[in-house]
Amino acid sequence: MKQVILLISLYCITGNLLAQDRNQFKLANEYYRNGDFEKSITIYKQLEKEKININSIYNSYLESLLKLEYFSEAEKLIRKAQKKHPNNLKYKVDLGYVWKANNLAKKAEKQFQKTTNSLPPGQYSQVNTLASSFTYRGEHEWALKAYKKGQELNPQHNFRFQIANIYRNLGETELMVDEFILLVVEEPSKRQSVQNTLQNTLGRTKGNGDNFEILKKQLLKEVQKTNNTDLTEMLVWLFMQQDEFDAAFIYSKALDKRLDENGHRMYELATIAHENQAYKAAIDAYEYLIKKGNPTYLLEAKILKVIAKTERILASTHTKNDLEKIDKEYQDAINELGINISTAYLIKEYAHLQGFYLHNSEKAVSLLEECINITMGEVELQAECKLELADILLMRGDPWEAILLYSQVEKDFKENPIGHEAKFRRARISYFQGEFDWAQAQLDVLKASTSKLIANNAMDLSLLITDNVGLDTSTHAMQMYARAEFLAFQNKWEASTNTLDSLLLTFSGHSLSDEVIYKKAEISMHTKNYSQAISYFQDVAENYSYDILADDALFQWAKLTEEYLKDNEKAQMLYEQILLEHNGSIYTSEARKRFRALRGDNENIAQ
Repeated sequence: MKQVILLISLYCITGNLLAQDRNQFKLANEYYRNGDFEKSITIYKQLEKEKININSIYNSYLESLLKLEYFSEAEKLIRKAQKKHPNNLKYKVDLGYVWKANNLAKKAEKQFQKTTNSLPPGQYSQVNTLASSFTYRGEHEWALKAYKKGQELNPQHNFRFQIANIYRNLGETELMVDEFILLVVEEPSKRQSVQNTLQNTLGRTKGNGDNFEILKKQLLKEVQKTNNTDLTEMLVWLFMQQDEFDAAFIYSKALDKRLDENGHRMYELATIAHENQAYKAAIDAYEYLIKKGNPTYLLEAKILKVIAKTERILASTHTKNDLEKIDKEYQDAINELGINISTAYLIKEYAHLQGFYLHNSEKAVSLLEECINITMGEVELQAECKLELADILLMRGDPWEAILLYSQVEKDFKENPIGHEAKFRRARISYFQGEFDWAQAQLDVLKASTSKLIANNAMDLSLLITDNVGLDTSTHAMQMYARAEFLAFQNKWEASTNTLDSLLLTFSGHSLSDEVIYKKAEISMHTKNYSQAISYFQDVAENYSYDILADDALFQWAKLTEEYLKDNEKAQMLYEQILLEHNGSIYTSEARKRFRALRGDNENIAQ
């Protein structure tokens, strides 16, 4: 019984001591974190005497000693740890680090060199431990030497990834890129990892210049010299990252031919380019697929080529002749492919062109009604056709039929983005009609839509109402603006402009002024009065630079300056202004792409 009591007592005493040590350990660490190194050292020293596991206190204890320049004690601590772990190279590095901190640079260098030379062959973990220890102490050059020594001792093992990262730490971007390129050549399976690393780190690499440009230059050089497939793949990836889709097309085409592919690569490029409004590259890719003739992509390529051509025309300054040409392309495509479920999307887009740009609403309605009939088995596509038909009916001045169609789609797709879009368009009618409270209630719901586009549109219209109704209790100015927007929606440009002019005259200095001028610019675009549009966009960009439409106006001004005035120098300056003054704008990516093109960045890409 006495023995049992004794054992229990010993257990309790030991437990209390361990608990006490843990508390002291926590207290020491807290002192260390707070920069109270004298107190942390006192406790660490006591814990060391009590033979606590030295690994648990080593790092904080050593750093505390170094902070107070207690170099002799630091060296003793390292040697004590080294005695327990003689094969751990970390302590040899720490010893050299202490000497260097104590102004014993030559002694430290000898220690680092001796430690690096002591690396044994066949032990990759030792190489990583040593290099990591050097890196931790900021000795990147020595970390590099360690990896290079490890590579020399273990030629079958590849340390290029680690070496590249060391070059990154040193700010040696070109050398980093060279290592990554060599790694991809030697181990093609690492290409995706290399791309991920480059994407995450290039923008943060030290040094001057555009780091992605360095990568592009090095890749182009190697691809032109070696024609390496994996590097070509990497080059295509880089071009797509930089929105240089025309260049991506050139090299994707080369890969497709070299590897005798079925067109999947080109289809992917076409899709991404199309989504990013890189219409030339998208159209080139679709035409390549059509010429290639693979049935897997042939039908879609024929349809999407026409749609991409339409979007390119509508996105830039265009003439009636341009619209007539694309009208013929639609007719030719429909004659070739027929009217069926596979071409329903093409027909829907053709109806949009007819209704909103060729001003043939009767033909648009006829096409959409036919489209609705042939999409019975494709309910979402049918819903899209109904929304388009509702828009055409609204444009023709039949809001009640439009509301009926919007409501049908909203009811059938309550939890679907297309249902949210229908709800938004229904709310927009209320806005057009001056029913701001009802519109606002619907928009408040739509702000939580899972579709970012719909949520943003709802937010924009909601803010327009909130910002401008609250300042005018009669809501008269807002009603005039909404009416002008509806007239513009109906392509009644003159009536819309007259309403906007009346608004500016009646409510001089109103908070809607920038919206009014911007809307007049948009109307001028539709009526092909590009000089007038430039004047309005410039007015908003310069005189309302603090307002929400400033970046929109600046981008449109730049675009017209480039495409209509053909003043590339001025356009380049305006695009650069967007990059410098509106770097959070949705136009930043496109502005950068156009700025680079005008600067001539893509002129030297090999064909």
